[in-house]
Amino acid sequence: MRMRGKVIIWPSYLEATLSRGDGRRVPKAVAKRGVTAEDIYRAAQMLGLNPELRRSAAHPRISWRKTGLVMVDKKMPKTRLLKELALRIR
Repeated sequence: MRMRGKVIIWPSYLEATLSRGDGRRVPKAVAKRGVTAEDIYRAAQMLGLNPELRRSAAHPRISWRKTGLVMVDKKMPKTRLLKELALRIR
């Protein structure tokens, strides 16, 4: 599913209840509980990242939960992008 110039954002990347080992990719101080793909989609729109929402997608590690994903334009490094999204969601 890899696309050039796009980055996939899973809700688990920004989830405060998960540990880094379980998939969280932002500091706990910036993470939030109960993040949804729709939250990420709205935050990406605010940042002008041309988001695309896929509601029925499941993260490969937790394939039984359909959390959805958001694909955005890659305009900055992924870690910085995730922090910006997390700050917009909070």
